[in-house]
Amino acid sequence: MLCLSLIVLTTLTIKFASIAPEGSYWYSMAKDVEKTLAKDQNIKLIIYGGTSMGDEYEIVKKIRIGQIHAAGMTSHGLEMISPEIRAYDIPLVFNSYEEFFAVRDRLFPELQKRFEEKGYKLLSHFAIGFIYIFSRKENPWGSNLWVWTGDVLSESQGKEMRDVFKIIPLQINDVLQALATGMVDSVLNAWYALQALQWGNHVKSYIDIPQFLYTAGILIRKDIWEKIPLETRQQSEKRIFESGINVEKDVIKLNQEVQAKSLGKIKRVNEPKENIEKLKLSMERVKQRLLEENPKVKEFYALIEKELDRIRRSSKTSY
Repeated sequence: MLCLSLIVLTTLTIKFASIAPEGSYWYSMAKDVEKTLAKDQNIKLIIYGGTSMGDEYEIVKKIRIGQIHAAGMTSHGLEMISPEIRAYDIPLVFNSYEEFFAVRDRLFPELQKRFEEKGYKLLSHFAIGFIYIFSRKENPWGSNLWVWTGDVLSESQGKEMRDVFKIIPLQINDVLQALATGMVDSVLNAWYALQALQWGNHVKSYIDIPQFLYTAGILIRKDIWEKIPLETRQQSEKRIFESGINVEKDVIKLNQEVQAKSLGKIKRVNEPKENIEKLKLSMERVKQRLLEENPKVKEFYALIEKELDRIRRSSKTSY
């Protein structure tokens, strides 16, 4: 008697969210993740881009309850899961992208460990760009400055930058309209992101002092990740990390290109000197407050500081 057994393979559907608008380089990274996982015919990735799943605060809430399984988020959203990642975004830390690359590569396994302890797999970590203050006013000093609601960095900025700006906390989805109506005069952003989010249409000036280096990453719930076959996981993990690095390179180049094209339209503000000094002092206070009030960020920052010291010492001895 011939016995036939039928194996039914069920499709694993993974819902992926990102606030990156369709057509942006960050959205293309989500599409690359989709292609990578689709090599396993039993895995289907559904991408929700732009504002379809709300702000990153809403995305994190939906990940926690299982409505979404994976996301590409800035450190603003990733902080809500593992605050240590925010140590990279502290003002006055990195002098160059190269310093960030070197530290990131050394500490990525340690950062992954922090996320895994909380039930998530961090698949990539990459730079968005150095953040500047842009304004719809030719004289930005004392203007209404947007900061992102609900994260440790913006809380410190709100408390320590009040002698330079009037702080307006908002969710990112509300910023474009706030700029258009004048509710907000000034924003913090990188050059390419300013263009991708269409904020640049309202900008006339910028302060030529990098505030901090902003980062982002891709993560997935660990319970969902472990449902993916081992071989697919191993191949996908490498591919997704490399995709983040490739997009990082492209976005850094785009930041430079957008800045070069915008300099005739967007006026550089470096005066008066007393306001510049006030801003620099406020950045130092933001850094100190953030570290003092957030022990986990402070602990991870110590690791970054140690790596930076090693890198800078090595750089000096190489000449």
